[in-house]
Amino acid sequence: MEPVDLRELEGEPRSIHTDLCIVGSGPAGASIAKEFAGLTIQVLVIEGGGEEQTPANQALYDVENVGVARMTQELVRNRVLGGSSHTWTGRCVSFDDIDFQCRTWVPNSGWPISPIEVLPFLERAREYLGIGPNVYSDNLWKKLEVPQPPFDPTRLRSQFWQFSRDSRNAHEPTRFSRTIASIDEPNVKVLTYANVTHVNTSTDGPRVESLEIRTLEGKRFEVKAKTVVLACGGIENARLLLASNRVVPNGVGNAHDLVGRFLMDHPRCTLGWFDPNRSAAIQDCFGHYRLDDEKGRHVYLHGVALSPAIQRKEHLLNCAAFLEEIPSADDPWMAMTRLLSEAKPNVETLEWNRPRPPGNEIMTMISHLPSLLNNAYRRVVRHRFPIIGARELGLACLVEQVPDTSSRVTLAERTDALGMPISRIDWRIGELEWRSVLRLNELIRLELRRIGLPEHSHNLRLSEDIDWRSNFIDRAHPAGTTRMAYAPKQGVVDRNCQVHGVAGLYIAGSSVFPTAGHGNPTLMIVALAIRLADHLKLKEFASAR
Repeated sequence: MEPVDLRELEGEPRSIHTDLCIVGSGPAGASIAKEFAGLTIQVLVIEGGGEEQTPANQALYDVENVGVARMTQELVRNRVLGGSSHTWTGRCVSFDDIDFQCRTWVPNSGWPISPIEVLPFLERAREYLGIGPNVYSDNLWKKLEVPQPPFDPTRLRSQFWQFSRDSRNAHEPTRFSRTIASIDEPNVKVLTYANVTHVNTSTDGPRVESLEIRTLEGKRFEVKAKTVVLACGGIENARLLLASNRVVPNGVGNAHDLVGRFLMDHPRCTLGWFDPNRSAAIQDCFGHYRLDDEKGRHVYLHGVALSPAIQRKEHLLNCAAFLEEIPSADDPWMAMTRLLSEAKPNVETLEWNRPRPPGNEIMTMISHLPSLLNNAYRRVVRHRFPIIGARELGLACLVEQVPDTSSRVTLAERTDALGMPISRIDWRIGELEWRSVLRLNELIRLELRRIGLPEHSHNLRLSEDIDWRSNFIDRAHPAGTTRMAYAPKQGVVDRNCQVHGVAGLYIAGSSVFPTAGHGNPTLMIVALAIRLADHLKLKEFASAR
């Protein structure tokens, strides 16, 4: 499908009519559009960017940060077709059962839907993401047919993540710009460089009526749709609702001052470091594993997480740890990899993988030939991934957050090039997050010692109670700002993601998560988007199907 560039549309009236309007072309928006492809329902996907990123478009994502430090916005938030799947690394994981539960020690916890309700949509999401079985716990060991590490299950459990693989390019995760491009049905159209600046509702606010869209060059249009889905991301969904304040002064869906609140992410820190010179056993245990099935090869990363039992017993948050390797410049396997690849950013380490001169890489491979051959044997015969020589081997940790009303997105006084207030982000990390991370670190050290694996040196900066927050950073997984709840006084959307009190207006993406667990959100985003698509077909468009 070829998108239509709003900047090139001419003529009057400057009004566009459609049945379903989806704002945002990232994982959530693209998945919903794909679910409607081929039906009689007319679908319009609106994207503020184009097929390539530009500085002018990216500037519309500027923020004013007044809370804990966050990652560089340009690297992780992409105003472009396909959204932030443009740069994501493809890591996928399902949420744990405990993440859905109301926990007495976690204020504002509990989802209005159950894990069982989500399960069939997680299975359908596999096709969108190019992933294998949705198994991320100790149950995966039997499928992998390798021995399970003997961790005490009352303390720690195995935690796996797997990596998305694009069906059109197996070397990359799913880029949802390709998902959009693959839709070849006349009922779905895409409008690029179309920036939504206001959600218009009826005078008393009970129904969405239209969207105002603008280009940076000054063109203005109106989109009229029976149903609107905002799928702009955890920050932008809240910003757009708050800025749509002409009819409702506090913003659309904000009758109870909840839009933008409960901002969560996945605070990341380094628990400590392993000695690279004696780390082979650790790298073997906490490395990558492959699983082959009829759909191809699937790659999983192994780590550990706090057991549900100890979370309940000690009133801790869900958190998990995994190895983060920074390869040595003279590792022969990485030299071979660089020789075959192009320079690209790594959003996990915030470093660049830059090819060196070919002669340097070849000399590195020759001078470390035994290591190269050992890793080739490991890969071809043992079906395991190579053990890389690392200059740094960190134990990274991601922790869930307590949904906190004071952690939030509001509107700043400064405006962008379209005249919209930019987002003011006050992201906060609480002491329960810190305490949970310290306990996970302690249990990992005890368990490594018990089973005879090398221990890591502790990150002493985490133990200090002065400015410990400076050792954390987000993972660009904003969530919770339009949270899902049964009642309007507890959340912005209902269990079907419709904005409370605003007919025809729905929200997709991580902003609807009541809690965010420790897991990367994309798999859950796509699953809930498919669930929303099914709901819209039944509730909003039953007669049109």
